[in-house]
Amino acid sequence: PMEQPNQVPESDEIDLVELLQKVWQGRKITFIVSAVFALISVFFALNSPNVYTATVTFIPKGKSGGSGRASLSGLASLAGISLGGMSSSSEIPPSLYPMLIKSNPFIDKLLNSKVPKDGAMIRLEDYLSDTVATSGILATIKKYSVGLPSMIINGLFSEKTEPVVFNDFGNIRKLTLEEEAIYKTTKNFINLTIDKKEGFVTISAESKNPEVAAFITQNAQNLLQQEVIDFQIKNAQELLTFTEGLYAEKKVAFEALQDELASFRDQHQNISSGLFENKLSRLVSELAIASAVNEELAKQVEQARIQVSKDTPIFTVIDPVVIPNQRTSPKRKMIVLGYTFLGFFLGLGYALIKEPFVKIRKQILGGGR
Repeated sequence: PMEQPNQVPESDEIDLVELLQKVWQGRKITFIVSAVFALISVFFALNSPNVYTATVTFIPKGKSGGSGRASLSGLASLAGISLGGMSSSSEIPPSLYPMLIKSNPFIDKLLNSKVPKDGAMIRLEDYLSDTVATSGILATIKKYSVGLPSMIINGLFSEKTEPVVFNDFGNIRKLTLEEEAIYKTTKNFINLTIDKKEGFVTISAESKNPEVAAFITQNAQNLLQQEVIDFQIKNAQELLTFTEGLYAEKKVAFEALQDELASFRDQHQNISSGLFENKLSRLVSELAIASAVNEELAKQVEQARIQVSKDTPIFTVIDPVVIPNQRTSPKRKMIVLGYTFLGFFLGLGYALIKEPFVKIRKQILGGGR
């Protein structure tokens, strides 16, 4: 009984030897499977098109509200008017840039931008329509194998992919299957990341053509900047409209108060009393306040007009777009090594389970008889 525990290491040693023997016996099938996977990986790597990535890094230039609005709010509050909800410095926060750049209206504008092809500038949508499904042997094989059911469905039901107008709910656009594929492709190859710590924003775009990748990135940056500028101008225009209306209203009230004060003095030229002095003092005070508010509103109207007319860059570019020379994918060495190791482990696993699997199958078949 005391020698019983010593039998476990002996059993483990026998199992290890048997395992090594199975590995050695299965070396041929392991080598064959590894070689097959290596050849497949080489074929796949050589037929995978080169993909280039262009990037641009910038910092959004924020704008503060300034003291002009604060003084306007303070003076306008004296006249019983609150401007707390109005701001000429409203802008799209950078945290919404990733959502904005993936939105369908933004993709629409990006697809209408120009990219180079064969010495000419064409729309990105036309470029993608010509190249999205016609590149390399693998694309052809995929098109007529995995993609064959989709081709058949598209051929049978193509009439259902036309844009539809719903009269009861306004014009609602319906994308065709080809447009939907282009939209999805565009959203996949363009990305925007934000460094929350440093505040950097990076836009990147991928393409099989390095020049196209650079143009897409530059176009995306320009469109994003214009979107933010338009949003700011919209808010500035709303503020201008508000201040112009308020200025016109207060100007009429101010002039009416001037007329009232002049009339009051004309009617009481030879009267001197405490009541007269009190009312005159009140009218003079009201006129002074109205005059201050009126002057400040006039200044704010001019500032709002200047703000609307501004069209300055709001991005400070740190790393501009350049045409890439080095591809970012495919990583051919990693593909070949990965597939080769996968084939090695699959072949090794087959060599190890082959004999037990055969025994189990014989027992099942034998038991069935």
